[in-house]
Amino acid sequence: MKPRPKPPQSRDITKIVEDVVAKVHSGLVVVYTDYNEETHEEQEPGISYVFGNTQYIKAYLDEMSKGQYATDEKLPMIALFTPIVEDRNNPDYHAVVKVNILIACKTNRDWSNEQRRDYSFASVLRPIYARFLEELKADGRLDFGYKDNIRHSYSENYSYGKYGAFTSTGDEVSEPIDAIDIRNLELKITHQNCRIQ
Repeated sequence: MKPRPKPPQSRDITKIVEDVVAKVHSGLVVVYTDYNEETHEEQEPGISYVFGNTQYIKAYLDEMSKGQYATDEKLPMIALFTPIVEDRNNPDYHAVVKVNILIACKTNRDWSNEQRRDYSFASVLRPIYARFLEELKADGRLDFGYKDNIRHSYSENYSYGKYGAFTSTGDEVSEPIDAIDIRNLELKITHQNCRIQ
């Protein structure tokens, strides 16, 4: 009996990002700081993934804040904002998209910006961001050209943790987070599982 051929990988951008996020933990090391400012290193931490509009992601964060261990299970996370407009006018690609991503971790509202920089951004968020870009480049469904240049805007948001994160309708997320905002991340989705040469 012949083995069944593997089905083609999905070209759905929400699934591509989900597959990438599932690999980000591999080889990743982060250092968490608790509310007593004690640190502990974690190798290959779990990173959750969610996609949707701001209200949907808020509801996800609100739901995860229920229960004693919920936050530890859901954060850090990578969120993909929808809706996503796919440009399908280029015959060389299945689609070209520009997406917005949030990389978030739990934080303490009482921390200063200097503490956020050291405890959240340097120790947790930037390492996740770097691994996320590495895994995007490694995914055969995406083409970044010969230089593997990933075009995007990068912003570290210090106000979420101090003053709260809000949806587009003004509703506040119950969970205090620090986050990196990635805007206009350009992804070219190929027709095949290998890059165009």
